[in-house]
Amino acid sequence: MARPWSRKRSDDTPEPAPTPTEPAEGTRLDDEDHAWWAQTDVERVWAPKVPKAAEPEDTRDILAEHLGEDWRTSFGFTPPTEEELAAEAARDQQTLDDQDPYKVLEVEPTATWDEIVAAHRHQARVHHPDRLFGQSEEEKAEGEERIRVVNGAYQELRVRRGM
Repeated sequence: MARPWSRKRSDDTPEPAPTPTEPAEGTRLDDEDHAWWAQTDVERVWAPKVPKAAEPEDTRDILAEHLGEDWRTSFGFTPPTEEELAAEAARDQQTLDDQDPYKVLEVEPTATWDEIVAAHRHQARVHHPDRLFGQSEEEKAEGEERIRVVNGAYQELRVRRGM
């Protein structure tokens, strides 16, 4: 016996499938009562809405509003301008582009990966800034720059060789 809240029928006979009903002969969907929307004249063709152009953002200095107009000088330095940053990036890129990584590490282009690793370690030992403890500040700065170039060449070869 099925429970009163169950959806099962108490007798196990399946329900007959519903028969499709035909619309009445007198009902037409294109007559005046049903097609009222089709009876109006078209005034303009539909087009998607064009989004408004984004207005340029306000270039207000929020830090100056909170910290005062001299907030940049209160930190003891002036930030570099965009031209200075672009010039420095171009200079760094130029030094990397001018140098062949094989020449920097002093190995042949046909060298094996083990030879490249050994050459990098040797160059790092020779030019590491910690080894230049008795040298002048200029020589230490040159050593730091040289180790950057050596590491950059090694990273370039790692990318090229897929290591």
